[in-house]
Amino acid sequence: RDIGVTGVQTCALPILMTISFLYHQRNLVILNKSQVINKLKKKNFIFKNMNEKQKIIVLASGSCGGKDTLARLLEKEHGYNFIVSTTTRPMRPGESEKNPYNFITNKEFKKLIKNNKLIEYREYHTLLNNKPDIWYYGVENDEVDPEKSYVAVLDTVGLREFKAKFPDKVISIYLNATDEKRKQRCIDRGDFDETEWSRRLADDKIRFSDEVIKKEMQYVVNADKPSIEVLIDVVNIIDCHRNTKIQTLLVKIWKNARKLASTLTQL
Repeated sequence: RDIGVTGVQTCALPILMTISFLYHQRNLVILNKSQVINKLKKKNFIFKNMNEKQKIIVLASGSCGGKDTLARLLEKEHGYNFIVSTTTRPMRPGESEKNPYNFITNKEFKKLIKNNKLIEYREYHTLLNNKPDIWYYGVENDEVDPEKSYVAVLDTVGLREFKAKFPDKVISIYLNATDEKRKQRCIDRGDFDETEWSRRLADDKIRFSDEVIKKEMQYVVNADKPSIEVLIDVVNIIDCHRNTKIQTLLVKIWKNARKLASTLTQL
């Protein structure tokens, strides 16, 4: 199978040509690239398809940490598909259907759960008009095409489900903003309530404790800065992550090529 990383095919071809030449010297036949790769497969030298562009960027933060804003910037400026979660919470001023959620009723959400239509889901106990309420959030199965790149806003529960369903595709980034900055953003948003905010802060300290962040998140970014600066930091992280994967693959290719060349010369 062809190697699916930009630049890696070019780098790997000289190695493949060398193997082809060595095999030609021993067997007096000419092998093309496909034939060489078949030889690799027979000797268990498997090259995995590593299309690093097909990633799912998962953003997490406490309330008003800037995750939705950053997700939309990644969609607009860098071409990621925004995963629209489904929720039962009331629509806020300025929101609309699919911006940023699919808004449905509790009955509709529970039907999705019953019919196994969700990749992941979670519930939040909150206050609505000073009365206890439960809001459900989840991602429906048909929101994700494995052949595309996405950005998603999830908590650590959703992140674990995504990593289980899409291994090696998820890059998790925690947006770390101070309580003061997040509170001001909530006030600016126009739906601030002191009692509800205190409840959110207490919940965030549990869901995003230092221990949880260290265990679940791959990267942490300072999210107190303007969103465009946070975007730059996140894009740099994604690029560095991709380059590290490519370097690791090239080292593996070279080691496997040397092993195969050694095997062929002994035939």
